[in-house]
Amino acid sequence: MNARMVDALRRALGARGFDADLKSPNGTMAFDETYLAGIALADLLETLIARREKIFSSVAVVGQDVARQGYDDVVAAIEATKEVIGILDLP
Repeated sequence: MNARMVDALRRALGARGFDADLKSPNGTMAFDETYLAGIALADLLETLIARREKIFSSVAVVGQDVARQGYDDVVAAIEATKEVIGILDLP
């Protein structure tokens, strides 16, 4: 992602409770500036959706409370990513 997109994502995540270091509200995920600079926005969304799907199958292993925290965090990140996609300037 370019710097403008990373900045938009940072704001969208912050509006959903992520802290200044881009750690999720429940502490189940964090984003790194280097990671965000090196991944395409569409690839990030794909990764987040895959993570959400894995959470559904992990309830038996990690427990309902931990799975719920992970789910809440990843859904917030998906919503933030979709927001950024929605504000992109199309040619």
